[in-house]
Amino acid sequence: MPICPPVAHLTAVLLAACAIGLTAPAQAATALASYSFNGNLLASEAGAPALLAIDPLAANGFETAVVHGVPQQVYRWSGDGSASSQQGGLTLDASGLASASSYTLTFTFEFLANASTGGGWRRLVDTEGRQSDNGLYLAPGAQLSLVQQAETANPQIVNGSTLFTTPGFHDVLLSVANAGNGQQQVLGWLDGQLQFSVATATTFTLANAGNPQRLITLFADNLAAGSQLEYANGRIAALALYDGVLTPSAVPELPPAALLAAGMLALGWRLRRLPTRR
Repeated sequence: MPICPPVAHLTAVLLAACAIGLTAPAQAATALASYSFNGNLLASEAGAPALLAIDPLAANGFETAVVHGVPQQVYRWSGDGSASSQQGGLTLDASGLASASSYTLTFTFEFLANASTGGGWRRLVDTEGRQSDNGLYLAPGAQLSLVQQAETANPQIVNGSTLFTTPGFHDVLLSVANAGNGQQQVLGWLDGQLQFSVATATTFTLANAGNPQRLITLFADNLAAGSQLEYANGRIAALALYDGVLTPSAVPELPPAALLAAGMLALGWRLRRLPTRR
């Protein structure tokens, strides 16, 4: 079914995109909480919690950026990577939302610079209350990277193969599946490409001793244990949390800018296919 609002609310480009059959997945999941950063940190869903800003320097804010080819409003996080207490980011309280051991997180964002501290690592996702190095990162080589059991003698680090450019907006999808026996299967996707599928015991569960509030922290590095300077400033355009395991094809809606860009590309393709008049 085309994902089109009433004609009266469509721009010319979106109307053309709907006319040529831009469609959503047949059995798309429904977000538990989604955020478009349109001047606030509120969720689009009634009853879902607002995001909490990590902003010790009072430097975060909203601004316009070009996301997948189209201008839209985004949220900028800013801080100082040389001190863990001075880094910026966002926190989502997932305590009343997704299952602790089976959920999917999607977000569209860019880093504004490479990391100037922390050996070039940049933190993406933490689910251990900022008390551990375990989590999702960009590695110094600019690949999506999963770090688990970071405080042990032999931590496991698994890197993807797709390169992440800086600056520039990218889409990340993190799926966590309950594999039984206290294990999880964690899958990471970058720009629609699977980067890893890793078995882990506790790294991404939302129910662990260090995180009683089931917080999901974005971009700010840990405050305790191990390296604490793996950080860089950036901007986020969209964020959504789902219950259960999804792949990119099952995400029900593109961010507004990506939808518009897809419509423009599809319209251009159709126009190029039309016969030329001689």
